[in-house]
Amino acid sequence: MINRNNRNDVTIIETIVPDGGWGWIIVLSSFIIHFIIDGITYSMGDIYLEPMLKNLQFSRAYVSAIFAFLESITLASAPISTVFTNTFGCRKVTIVGAILASLGFFLSQWWSNVYYYYLTIGIIGGIGCGLIYLPAIVSVGYYFEEKRSFAMGIAVCGSGLGTVAFPYILPWLMNRFFSNDYKYALLFESILIFTCILFGLLMIPLPIEPSEQRHLRYKLQSESKEEANKHILNNIDNENNQTNEQMNQHESVPFVKTCRENVVNEDASYIDHRRNTIVSFQNVPYIGLNNISINKSEHPWKSLTHLSSPSYRHSLLTIQNRSLYQGSLSRISLPNKFIDDYYSNDKTVQSRPTTTTTTTTTINDKDSIIINNQCEQLSESIIDSLLEQINLNLLKNASFTLFTISNFLSSLGFFVPYNFAHDLAKDSHVEENHRKFVIMAIGFSTCFGHVIIGYIADLKSVNRLILYNSTLIIAGLSTIIAPYSGSHILPHLIYASFFGFFSGGYVGLTSIITVDLVGIDKLSNGMGIILLFQGIATAIGTPAAGKTLTFIKLIQ
Repeated sequence: MINRNNRNDVTIIETIVPDGGWGWIIVLSSFIIHFIIDGITYSMGDIYLEPMLKNLQFSRAYVSAIFAFLESITLASAPISTVFTNTFGCRKVTIVGAILASLGFFLSQWWSNVYYYYLTIGIIGGIGCGLIYLPAIVSVGYYFEEKRSFAMGIAVCGSGLGTVAFPYILPWLMNRFFSNDYKYALLFESILIFTCILFGLLMIPLPIEPSEQRHLRYKLQSESKEEANKHILNNIDNENNQTNEQMNQHESVPFVKTCRENVVNEDASYIDHRRNTIVSFQNVPYIGLNNISINKSEHPWKSLTHLSSPSYRHSLLTIQNRSLYQGSLSRISLPNKFIDDYYSNDKTVQSRPTTTTTTTTTINDKDSIIINNQCEQLSESIIDSLLEQINLNLLKNASFTLFTISNFLSSLGFFVPYNFAHDLAKDSHVEENHRKFVIMAIGFSTCFGHVIIGYIADLKSVNRLILYNSTLIIAGLSTIIAPYSGSHILPHLIYASFFGFFSGGYVGLTSIITVDLVGIDKLSNGMGIILLFQGIATAIGTPAAGKTLTFIKLIQ
């Protein structure tokens, strides 16, 4: 639906969110992506730690750092993934991420070296997984509004099921088809990650997505410039034919393509000292894209006057009642964020203080019009967007700073159970055939934690911050008592279930608490900071846990 505000001449698009339809295909795609990416990431330590220890002949600290790099870089790359998603769209970013992550795992089979794995699995694979992971979440949010929490819960459940499936499927494949060679398992995972391209292709963009708005802005800008150029050049040609004898000695009207917002001043003039030519603009409204409205006849060039030197002041060029844009997109308004800004290489125009004007544009005497034969569009800088995404000014908020510190500390140990639960079961002399069920229990309980704790958090009578702290405390306590589980599998499954259930709730509540602390408008910036610190903590915590385990075994 398109509405118009008559006071400031702004057109607004109200896009109806589908809340279903193709959105359920997006949910399915996101579910499978979570199943593959998180299933691989969370089960790496359980599947590959022992084989790599034997093959690489390095300590647990060095080998576990491979998995830590994968997990931490996946998290820390969230700000970059956000910028790329807003710029290029979920579909393109997912495809590129799938290719990159698949390439990293594919290259890892060619050389058995721990430092090489840091590069291929950790860095290349981590960045690729980060580029896949974020669009899988964002795309669901675009297609749902009223059912967003429910749809998101279904999509994220793929993470828990993947954690359940991979510790069972991969060892079976290695024993049955890969001759217990983990390199073939890495190749198999590379193929699985590559299939995420197919699910990325299903992410059909909606007009509300930032990348689509960006595309419309550029398309509208290009077409409006062409229309304006055509009208101006046609009138210049007609005027040149009528005043051919006079114009032989003087340069024709300098070509005007566009100008910055709020820069056109009535009676603003440009003086060409080479030919003593003055270009005067009177009542020329701003023709930037922000003022293009529903009515195609609005915003004409009302009066463009060319005054030559004194002897030729009777030469008058007037362009009137010309619609600047009549293309198919003329009824589409654009976000105010877009800057309709151009610059020239050699000519600038000095403006005088403004007088009364009949245009809808507010005139500022400090601005100037810019005239040249060639104008270049100033696109948004990805670096600037990235710096905006990591807005450290939010840390001036004491509550948010404490929340960030809490996430940093919790992330130091968050992935330790995923990577070392199998080792704990082994050292506790749990039967070998039962050890894989520990990670599977974490995965199953995580699915329920996402849904149930998320539902509880939506209740108006529940204090979400207290609920969040409770999930952290219980998940931490279950990890503390884990070493006392003994040699029977049941206590290990109990602690794994508690950890998975409440850690799943902790993950789901992180973004909700962030909104409560910084507001919905700063959610992306806040999550960018939190995920960055989570990634740093993960890179520290998992190798430190491996180093500690090695040290304790040496003492024993």
